[in-house]
Amino acid sequence: MIIQNGTIETKTKKAGGIDPTTGHPSKPTAVAWSDPVPCQYIPNSHNNLGVSTGQHYTQASYTVLIEERPFDSEQIRLKDMGGNTVGEFSVLSVEPLEAVCEVKIIV
Repeated sequence: MIIQNGTIETKTKKAGGIDPTTGHPSKPTAVAWSDPVPCQYIPNSHNNLGVSTGQHYTQASYTVLIEERPFDSEQIRLKDMGGNTVGEFSVLSVEPLEAVCEVKIIV
């Protein structure tokens, strides 16, 4: 059982097909977000020390727990209980926790 403090939405992309001139895949033509899934999220790290090409940004990593279900998304959007977006993250790892019927997602 999770103690809900937010929701996640998974990103779904519609394939763009193959570019006939280059033979390489095209960019996705449409992006959509799934319905919200209740979750419990815990910050692993959060700081404002990130710098890239002179621009500062926030570095953040979270552990997200959801009730057991199939999960195969590459990107998620994390929201707090107020509906405010915490961030959009790439999924680093997914681990089923069978003993407690949960899925642990590291972003």
